[in-house]
Amino acid sequence: MSSEVQFYREENFKVVEADGFKLEIPEEWEVVRLTSIANIIMGQFPPSKTYNEEGKGLPFLQGKAEFGKIYPNPKLYCSNPIKIAEKGDILISVRAPVGDVNIAPYKLCIGRGLASIRFSNDVADTEYYFYYFRQIKPYIENLGKGSTFKAVTKNDLDGLKIPLPPLEEQKKIAHVLMSIDKAIEAVDEAIKQAERIKKG
Repeated sequence: MSSEVQFYREENFKVVEADGFKLEIPEEWEVVRLTSIANIIMGQFPPSKTYNEEGKGLPFLQGKAEFGKIYPNPKLYCSNPIKIAEKGDILISVRAPVGDVNIAPYKLCIGRGLASIRFSNDVADTEYYFYYFRQIKPYIENLGKGSTFKAVTKNDLDGLKIPLPPLEEQKKIAHVLMSIDKAIEAVDEAIKQAERIKKG
């Protein structure tokens, strides 16, 4: 990923290197290692006999198959979860395909195809970093290794350098982006409804 990643323009900014790509950020923002503000939990497959569709245990995601635009929609449950994502964690696909992200809407069991990124609430806003990771997906994809299918390791994620704006600024940026997404969803739903009425 050689192009610069930029969320908005302001007069006083700086260009910093972040593991092979450039970030154009306001001068007062920091760049930190992901692990300095977040915990990373790599998923693990529980025994297949614990999978069920009856709602026993926690909702279970093996990978990104049930990802939505922002939140996933799990179809399976696991009665004996091993690795757990908490509500508000960022879910990132770490096995082919690599780099897609969602936000956990509630506690989930995660399989080997996913990792959970749990930010420190006192310094980081999950929704802001959801959009940031969505923006740098091509770079995450390039981190993937493997001849049969690409995968990203915990070490790959641990070493990521990311921007750290002031918390209130993160929240303002996330609010704007989330509002845009919701507006787009509302328009899409209105178009679908109009098409259904037309067909009817």
